[in-house]
Amino acid sequence: MKMPRFTNRFRWVERGFILVLAALFFITFPFLHQVVGDSATAFSVFPVAAVGWYFGLGWGIIASLLAIIANSILLTTSSDFGIFLLAQKAFIPGAIIIVLVGIISGSVRRFVEQRSQVEEELRARERYLTMLNEITASILGTEKMEEIYQKLPASLAELLGADDCYFTRWDSTLNQIIPSGASGTSARTYLEIKFDPEEINLSQAVLEAGHAIGVENVETSPLVNPSILAQFSCKSILGIPLIIGNHRLGAALIAYKNYHTFDSDEIRRAEQAGNLVALALWDIQQDIELARRLRESNALAEIGRALSESERIGLDRVLQMIVESARDLIPGAEKTVIHLLDIEQQALIPRAVTGITELSGGQLNMRLGEGVAGQVFATGVVINIADVETDPRFLRDETPPRFRSLMVSSIQSGKERLGTISVQSGKPNAFNMDEQQLLAGFGVQAAIAIENARLLETTQRRLKEVDALYRITRELAASLDADQLMQEVVDLLQAIFGYYHVSIVVVEPASGELVIKHESGERGILLRGARLSAGAGIIGHVAETGEAFFTNNVEDVVFFVPHPLLAETHSELAMPIKVSDSVLGVLDIQQSSPRRLHQHDLQLISAVAEQLAISLQKAELYSNLQDSLNMEKSMRMQLIQSERLALVGRLLASVSHELNNPLQAIQNALFLIKDDEGMSSQSRQDLQIVLSETERMAGLIERLRASYRPPQLDEFQPIQLNVIVEDVYALLATHLRHKNVAFEFHPDPNLPLVSGLPDQLRQVTLNLLMNGVEAIPSGGLLTVSTQMTENKEAMLAVADTGPGIDPALLPRIFDAFVTSKESGTGLGLTITYDIVQRHNGRIEAENNPDGGATFKIWLPAYRSEEI
Repeated sequence: MKMPRFTNRFRWVERGFILVLAALFFITFPFLHQVVGDSATAFSVFPVAAVGWYFGLGWGIIASLLAIIANSILLTTSSDFGIFLLAQKAFIPGAIIIVLVGIISGSVRRFVEQRSQVEEELRARERYLTMLNEITASILGTEKMEEIYQKLPASLAELLGADDCYFTRWDSTLNQIIPSGASGTSARTYLEIKFDPEEINLSQAVLEAGHAIGVENVETSPLVNPSILAQFSCKSILGIPLIIGNHRLGAALIAYKNYHTFDSDEIRRAEQAGNLVALALWDIQQDIELARRLRESNALAEIGRALSESERIGLDRVLQMIVESARDLIPGAEKTVIHLLDIEQQALIPRAVTGITELSGGQLNMRLGEGVAGQVFATGVVINIADVETDPRFLRDETPPRFRSLMVSSIQSGKERLGTISVQSGKPNAFNMDEQQLLAGFGVQAAIAIENARLLETTQRRLKEVDALYRITRELAASLDADQLMQEVVDLLQAIFGYYHVSIVVVEPASGELVIKHESGERGILLRGARLSAGAGIIGHVAETGEAFFTNNVEDVVFFVPHPLLAETHSELAMPIKVSDSVLGVLDIQQSSPRRLHQHDLQLISAVAEQLAISLQKAELYSNLQDSLNMEKSMRMQLIQSERLALVGRLLASVSHELNNPLQAIQNALFLIKDDEGMSSQSRQDLQIVLSETERMAGLIERLRASYRPPQLDEFQPIQLNVIVEDVYALLATHLRHKNVAFEFHPDPNLPLVSGLPDQLRQVTLNLLMNGVEAIPSGGLLTVSTQMTENKEAMLAVADTGPGIDPALLPRIFDAFVTSKESGTGLGLTITYDIVQRHNGRIEAENNPDGGATFKIWLPAYRSEEI
């Protein structure tokens, strides 16, 4: 720093003193010379002293010589010889005095000036050191480098007496300088400058040179870019490097709006200031780095503890801790996002975010291969975008980005890419190499958290699957009720795995339609029993093809048929229940958004469907076995019944034969009596009655014999059951009136003819009607109806309003000697059953829900080829 020639304390005093002396000399010298003569020469010491004082020792000597010459001229021109002689004697001492005055005044001036200059330099150095100490103290007292970069330029400009100061920091990652701070109104303009690493500039030049470089005329210097210079009003610049050892910290550019000459002393002081500032910056950077590493260690330790407790706190909380730690520990980070891969959508989906409140999750979705995150996911290499406006790796779209810096690292386990973690900043050049490594470390922590969550989820899922399959297998072994087992399966699947809806649909063999047999939840009550057309919807498609179908977006399936009761269905898995190649049904799983079905669901449902197929096959085998046992029992009972009937037949044949002989004798005797002409009319009338009854008895005996005589095929004839019913009703009409029983007959006009023996079918009808009448109390109703069935059979039904059949007797109602009547023989229904069997028909008895009993007979329709 240059010192001023004079101090302010003496400047006006000196000038006033010199002016007074000069005025006195020029005004009074001629006057004094006339008055006192040559003694006036003594007054010449005053201007000599003034010149020596003001201009220094050299000029003081010159002034004294000039004064001596002037006095000598005045002396030689004197007219008084006496005075001349006297003056000659005093001239030499006077000249010596004048010279001494010039020398003394110049020396005194030099001494005073040197002392004043020393004092000023001391005060300036004190002020300089005080300001430098304040700058270093301010640096050391600030915790954030951004604040230092903002305050430092103004302080340096004031310290070095400059108009402005521009500060650049050295980025070792990018190997280039980055504008970081500036003083004055041009600060924002300077911060937006983008230096080309290939082009030389003053900041880079001073860092490479290692010492300060002064540019007194920036317009002609090759170190200053003209396009950048045009944005600033400066004429001279002093570049100061900030270097500690081999570590480049940056550079300070001291700018002057007017042309400025830099001397060695000024450059030396600037370098000293730069060294102290660099030392303070290095110290604070080390402190910040140590604090940052401590925070990193604490954060990573906290995340490590969270990873060990991920089962308790959950994956989402761990990932949120990671993004919050990344934002806190990376100084420039303002927003942090973790994207995870969604295999079905083939996209990166945000799973944890911080600092992003204005955007929804859907706006943060990214397809694979798109954007910087897609590139990182594909390569696994960290990408640091210093400025998204200039870096070609950042793909811009119509919407301008809300950030300037972007850094993305992959999240991967081994070679498997799981997602990405990214940080954003509104400032350019926000992230360095150390922060890249830190972000990669957070990516590793996220990968560990995801793997732990996967392992836990897989373990829990496997346990649930094993438990479900165990319970299904246990029920399969313990139960033969297929319906009960299937209902337990659908309830269990929904309860354990939280599916939106579970149903089992079975194929109806007769119609081929799909029937919803078992459903989960409250919707199942409304859907149970519904029918689906073959091939309709996803369930119909699976039943038709016999192949499983799986989708996580039912809207994309062209044959999907939505159901209003299942409006929230988004995913569906339908698994065929097959035995060999035969589809018995479909196990259908539906899930609502946002939950999705996965491959392990497909494996589980496949295993469950196999168990259900085994259960259905087992139940079918058991049902067939039961049918076979029932058939064997029925055949055995029929065999016993036939033996009984054969015994009864033989007994009746024997009894009828024994009764027929005396009856023939009685008839013959009565015919002989009838020919007696001496009988009265009353006797003849009574005899006629006896003959009629004997004939009726003979007919009854003949019918009994005929009933148990095996019929011949050629004896069968076409019969109309409606006519048989009307004939029997004619016989029972009087009996019905006496019993006060109403009778209704509903004949089918399209009833086909049946092949049979009229008397035996009449006997069957009579037995059924008589049983009904005897069971009905007074005022009851006996209903008879006929109908042609789908199998072209003639059906006769007799229903009464009596008390019904004792449930204990119902299974054996057609056995011989089984009756609930005190006076009954138990043979009427047995004979009826036997007649129906011999006519290739079948008969059943059942109790009506509203009371009473109904007997139904089915007889095959008559065929002409039977004649």
